[in-house]
Amino acid sequence: MLRVMPDVVGGPLSQLVRHGLPVWLESEGYAGSTASQVLAVARGLSQWMDDRGVGIDGLDVGVLDSFAAAHGPGVAGRAIVEQRLPTIRRFLMGLGLVPGAVRPLKRPRPPGGAPPLRVDAVVEAELAQWGYWQREMRGISEGCIRTRRHWVSPLVASLPQIEGRVCWEGCDVDALNAFVAQRCRGWSQASGVLILDATRSLWGWAVATGRVQRDLRGGILRSKGTRAALPKGLTPSDVASLLDVCDLSTPAGIRDRAVILVLSRLGLRAGEAAGLGLDDIDWNGGRLSVVGKGRRLDLPLPVDVGQALVDWLEVRPRSADRRVFIRVRKPAEGLSPAGISGIVKHRARDAGLGVVHAHRLRHSAATNVVGAGGDLVEAQELLGHRSAESTLVYARTDLSSLRILTVSWGRWPR
Repeated sequence: MLRVMPDVVGGPLSQLVRHGLPVWLESEGYAGSTASQVLAVARGLSQWMDDRGVGIDGLDVGVLDSFAAAHGPGVAGRAIVEQRLPTIRRFLMGLGLVPGAVRPLKRPRPPGGAPPLRVDAVVEAELAQWGYWQREMRGISEGCIRTRRHWVSPLVASLPQIEGRVCWEGCDVDALNAFVAQRCRGWSQASGVLILDATRSLWGWAVATGRVQRDLRGGILRSKGTRAALPKGLTPSDVASLLDVCDLSTPAGIRDRAVILVLSRLGLRAGEAAGLGLDDIDWNGGRLSVVGKGRRLDLPLPVDVGQALVDWLEVRPRSADRRVFIRVRKPAEGLSPAGISGIVKHRARDAGLGVVHAHRLRHSAATNVVGAGGDLVEAQELLGHRSAESTLVYARTDLSSLRILTVSWGRWPR
């Protein structure tokens, strides 16, 4: 993505980009790779301002917003601008160059960097009731509810209102598919899956609450290229390779080893590992308390995982953040789910395993339980699945047991 930004800095911010910004990034403890991305976007911003005749005196919130809007869906460099522009904004605010600006969040919210849709009271009430249903009836996490709301708020806002209520009757499968096609335009396949998931959830709620009489979810478009597949866990030797490349002479390596063990032995999701707090560890009872999918789970703490956590806590930087896994560089704050998955990705690359994300270690934990002779109930308890149906897919990974059920070609089963 860096190649879409200019290599040579010009424009009204050139002096700041050459001198002030690099020093500030170093003082804030940003990694070299992150700092190079921030500087690339800053060069792009400076050149963009110069092309439009905007001087440093004309810099304001509107200029930054316009620069971000110019890198919308389908525009090269969109991802890096979305990720790094908030850091540049904080830097400029510290110099007093963006008067009246509000300190931005480190990660834009809602997802996608788009501003939240302004909705009236009727639509807001409808979305709030959908959120309550997801939380209380389906056990969906707050983060997932926010993401779904972001994707399909325009659909609810587009429906007509009659006597102070949203009129769902006029929405048919063609309207739903037209919305999905328009909403997915310019987004990746992964985002398209999220849009479809949110649309189906919204319609499922409308059916369950009597707002509509017909369940149209079967007629909603499906994402291109999606297919059911076996869970792809890592083998024990692959997990051992991940652990071997962690440099235990450094705090980062000790932390990364603890992260990998927590994911691979306990089957935690990246978000659950990121949200794990110091107070969630019961050392006397040998248990770990984890919040997953809207509910709290108590998991046994294996000896090797507990020892890895102890090793990390002994070198963990001092921080007011009570989360277990934090950055080893300033600012020493909790890792995000993306940060947890990034650890796995980078260690897998070092181990020569190719692209591996954190969720594959969750699959590894479940497949190892089944492969070692455990039953699906044990796998379900480990993963925290509410329904046994969610765990059934792991039955197909027990190849040794499945071979017993196979019949030779040309023979009738008895």
